[in-house]
Amino acid sequence: MQNSVPNAVRLRIALLAALLLTACAAFAPGLWRLPPAALGEHLAQQRLVIERAGQVQALEVVLQSDATAVRLIGDALAVRLFTLDYDGARVVEGPGLGLPAGLPPALIVNDLLAVHAPLPALRAALPAGWQADEAGGVRTVRDAHGRAMQTITYGDGAPWQGRSELVSAHGYRLTIDSTEAP
Repeated sequence: MQNSVPNAVRLRIALLAALLLTACAAFAPGLWRLPPAALGEHLAQQRLVIERAGQVQALEVVLQSDATAVRLIGDALAVRLFTLDYDGARVVEGPGLGLPAGLPPALIVNDLLAVHAPLPALRAALPAGWQADEAGGVRTVRDAHGRAMQTITYGDGAPWQGRSELVSAHGYRLTIDSTEAP
């Protein structure tokens, strides 16, 4: 039986895994408990660009949220890489080749929640002592010691349409270009 996954897809998966694993190595947070309904109903096509240690990797995803779940479907060259379903309490990996070993789904979900959640809902979901504030199109999430853990810049002022950029204190940058379905 011939392998159905092209070498180019395997290479993209390996590069993405390497970038995300190095970005995640020092930061494997617990999952923030934010109800999916807080995000509202959205369907967006997104291009995620991850920059770490001078390397850049892009990934196409679809992000869907409704009253009961947030779903992220990642693909490359029309091959499903992963599916993550978040119900407000846990993340379940669904169909696809799967996330690389050691890549915490909670990190992916937390980054997307930090970017897309309304500020009051995000504040309520953060760990004890953590804070989030927003001014002038920039959102900052701080840990219990006041360190900026995530700085998010909204290029067009709205996270579901246009460009958002998340800079992590753990040495990686995530740029999200979103186009929301009408």
